[in-house]
Amino acid sequence: MTSAIHCNGLIKRFGPLTAVDNISFDVDPGEICAILGPNGAGKSTLIAMLSGIHHPDAGTLRIAGVDPASGDRELYRRIGVVPDNLSLLSELTIEEHLLMSGPIYGLSLETTRQRAEDLLELLDLSTKRKTLARDCSHGMRKKTALALALLHNPQVLMLDEPFEGIDPASAEGIRLLLHSIAKRGIAILLTSHILPLVDRTSDRIMMIRAGRLVWDSKVSGLPESAEQLYFELVEQPPTKDIAWLQSQQS
Repeated sequence: MTSAIHCNGLIKRFGPLTAVDNISFDVDPGEICAILGPNGAGKSTLIAMLSGIHHPDAGTLRIAGVDPASGDRELYRRIGVVPDNLSLLSELTIEEHLLMSGPIYGLSLETTRQRAEDLLELLDLSTKRKTLARDCSHGMRKKTALALALLHNPQVLMLDEPFEGIDPASAEGIRLLLHSIAKRGIAILLTSHILPLVDRTSDRIMMIRAGRLVWDSKVSGLPESAEQLYFELVEQPPTKDIAWLQSQQS
């Protein structure tokens, strides 16, 4: 089976900082792979390289058969991305985002309208379709960005924090959606800080610390929960007590 995502020896530097340090991995079609790590570990930089925004300083990668550094625009028809900043236009409504994006991917207006309707209903955005992006809650913006990433039926889906800032019902709906589309062969790579959801969402977990890959295994091969392993390998929760925080009652 040809990997949907292939990375070998990826390195990305920003001045003296090595944000991604010799990372190698493959993601197969139909696999859901989660990348865990603290802020600044290199997760967003890695996704930016995979989606062609940043080019690696060393190493090779291919996404759905395309080298993102080649400038081949076919890449953008094969991938869907939800970036950390969501990249929405504040003066467009939710629906306008979808209707304007379809033709960019070569979809007919009829196909765009039908797919937009399906996605708006699936993501519980139908009644909010006329809302300007600037007036949307963070959760609405997140779901709009996800709809845009799915509109053109990508081979590879990359999601930066898909569960952050949304209500539990929406998070569960997205989790079920990811499982559904993975069964149809779409490869999914996601980052998340919501560790309890990761165990239930992913087939495979990778952990990054200071730009380096420190764990990579199937979820079924974890010796303990993702949360406990994360605390052991990546970062420990702060445990300092503040003695002056106490009841003021006499």
